Amino acid sequence: MQLYAWYSWPNVVLCFLGGFLLDRVFGIRLGTIIFSVFVCVGQVIFAAGALSNHFWLMEVGRFVFGIGGESLSVAQNTYAVNWFKGKELNLVFGLQLSMARLGSTVNMNIMGWVYNTAVTCFFSLACALVLGYLDKRAERILKKEQGK
Repeated sequence: MQLYAWYSWPNVVLCFLGGFLLDRVFGIRLGTIIFSVFVCVGQVIFAAGALSNHFWLMEVGRFVFGIGGESLSVAQNTYAVNWFKGKELNLVFGLQLSMARLGSTVNMNIMGWVYNTAVTCFFSLACALVLGYLDKRAERILKKEQGK
């Protein structure tokens, strides 16, 4: 429970701050990548703490992971709102929430195997990079279509 607190308490404020940073400072693409990097670095620190049996290092890892975790969810919602409209948006939010709950369930069942690997976090970072590229490409294509 203490490890979860190190993740969740910072997000009482950081979700708001993350949304502000996405809107005013970084933009959606860079912000998503930055928050994904925090998640990856936090998981690596956590795994290092677990492998070396240093609980304090695991707590630091969870805190760093938390800095990016929920702000990354804010970024995902921003992408969903930008890419989908009307009734499609409800379906996307439903799928997004279902995948998050599925991830939580899988996490509870295989935590012992996954705790010392950051593979899924690096996959998430790769997805953020691909998503940023696709979003930039879509923006460029839509500007061309609107300019005709």
